[in-house]
Order: sequence, then structure tokens, then C-alpha cells
Amino acid sequence: MGVFTYPGHGSAGRDARRRAAQDQEAALTTAVRSLADVGVTAEVVSAGSTPTLEFSTSSSVITEIRPGEYVFGDLNNARLGSCTDDQIALFVAGTVVSDWVPDQVILDVGTKALSREGSPEIGYGGIAGTKAVLAKLNEYHGFLPLPDGEFRPSVGTVVPVVPNHACPVVLGFEELIVTDSTGTSLQRWPVDARGFLN
Repeated sequence: MGVFTYPGHGSAGRDARRRAAQDQEAALTTAVRSLADVGVTAEVVSAGSTPTLEFSTSSSVITEIRPGEYVFGDLNNARLGSCTDDQIALFVAGTVVSDWVPDQVILDVGTKALSREGSPEIGYGGIAGTKAVLAKLNEYHGFLPLPDGEFRPSVGTVVPVVPNHACPVVLGFEELIVTDSTGTSLQRWPVDARGFLN
């Protein structure tokens, strides 16, 4: 059918996105020409990554783009400049289950919900609309330091947790609850790809 590439090195940093898209274009052009030289037409020329999407849409060789995280956005893509914070559309509903430690709350979301993606430097997810970042996760809980002047949610408060990486979060759930900007539930979408790696 054609050729396929994934410019994963576009996730290395803000300035890597354009270079990776250029590398992708060059690799695909070479592949298409090489196939043509032996009489094979590449009907599909498939490129893909959310970080390089912005620099791939004007390509004359690419016929298909597969930006996996593009529909949701996440903190990694916001850090790279691939989306803005207000374009992120995937959140995990986390409930505050403890406020016993001063200047910290514990949420009922851990690695089972958010994956292990993150680090002490960038955190393991953030709270939408705030600067608060999860500092540590165990399997079922997230530890959220509360910077001075930040909100202070009480036990029982549900907060929107923004994941670092959308992909493993989506695959961790059976369904997504689709809401409007006010939080009114509109639909439930089954996660059809769940378990397809078996």
C-alpha cells in the first residue's frame, strides 16, 4: 500500500518538533522515490506524531497523518508547544481523599489511572486551571502539594487531573465520559482499543 514513519524524536523538546518533521518528510520522500524506481507506487504515505503535526500539513508527499494524542492533548504536548493548556480535553476525575498533611492533599488517582509517565522535575500530572502538580504517585494515590496561594480542595472535592501522556491513560479505562465545558455529561464512549495488544 505504501510507506509509514513515526518521528518520535519530535518529542525531545520544543525546538525538535520542526526538525523531526523535516526528517520525516525527507525519509518519506526517499522511500517513495526508492519504491518508484522499482515500479511500485506508494498509494499511502503515512506520517505521524502530534508534536510534528503542525509542520506536516503542508507536505506534498504525505497523504495521511496519524497524530495519536492530537484529539485530547496532554501536559507533554503542552510543554512542547503542540497544544495549549486550554486545548487539553482529557482529564481523570480525582477525588481528594485526605488533607491530613499540611499544604498537601492526596487524590484517589495513582499509576493505575495515570501511568508512571513523569518525573520529580515535571510531576506526574497536573490539576487543570492551576499550577498544582502531582509530586508522587503510588498505585492508587497521587500526592498533590499545594503551593502558596493555590486552591485548597477539601476532602470529597473532585478535581480534573491532566495526564502527562494521554495514550496510556485512555487504554487504562473501559470508557470515556464525554462532557461539555460545564461538566454536563453528554455521552459515554467505549475504549475499543483496550486489550488489543494481547
